[in-house]
Amino acid sequence: MELMGATSSPAPYEMLLTDQLAEERSKKTSLEQRGIAVISTSGTLVAIVLGFISLRGAQNAAARSSGTTSLLVLALIALAVAAAVGLLINLPLRTPVIEATDFMAVLDAPNWNSRDQEDLRSERRIQVRILLRLSQINRIRARVLFAALLLEVAALTLMLFSAVLALK
Repeated sequence: MELMGATSSPAPYEMLLTDQLAEERSKKTSLEQRGIAVISTSGTLVAIVLGFISLRGAQNAAARSSGTTSLLVLALIALAVAAAVGLLINLPLRTPVIEATDFMAVLDAPNWNSRDQEDLRSERRIQVRILLRLSQINRIRARVLFAALLLEVAALTLMLFSAVLALK
């Protein structure tokens, strides 16, 4: 099946490609917002862990459990790493862009406002290249976000075990 043959209309493909580009850009924004949420929740959980550690420190030395303290320290480390990973989600990654100078070159052409099949193909190739790179970047960000969330779950588990040890 030809993407744009002489008898087919480019409109359906154009709409599909435009929708896909918009969806990938929306995913990018969503993943970045979730990365910020990981940072916020990690910060809150760190405050809770530090409060718990200070309460444990106020108890006498005989009542303190080294296992509880170790678990809380591990939870703090996991939360700090989760926050750092959350920051990584928002690192700017190189995405393909169309240079303004390329547009200037098109405008300088004598027939700049007429579009032939080759122009349409070139435009679609550019859009597909952008779509491929955006989806690749979003997959990377989604994996990083998943890792951050797993670290938060691990930290919460450590906090739970330390609370159980403290209550024994």
